[in-house]
Amino acid sequence: MIDVLWISIIGAGLVFLGLAILWLLMDLLVRATRIKRKEDTLGLNSDLEKEKDLQYKQKAAAASVAVSIALLNTSFLSSRKKSNQGMSSWQISHRNQQIHNRVKPIYRNRVIK
Repeated sequence: MIDVLWISIIGAGLVFLGLAILWLLMDLLVRATRIKRKEDTLGLNSDLEKEKDLQYKQKAAAASVAVSIALLNTSFLSSRKKSNQGMSSWQISHRNQQIHNRVKPIYRNRVIK
């Protein structure tokens, strides 16, 4: 029983040791591949870039709002489906039952042949 406990402890320790080594390797890779930016002495270019980025985000937000409004005003349903939207749940269940009964014999005929 003690041997099993020691094997479990050693296995868990090796797992955590492996995770720590992987974490350290990932940290080293991130530090080695990090791109260093040149600092502007005047800071004018960074302000212009931030302003352009803000304008770009505002245009993207406006476009997304326009698309969502346009999609709300359109309908992808056919006119036949629109006329059936006023059906009660009772009528819908019977219609589904009729469709199911119509498809069932067709499927049986295909299997028999």
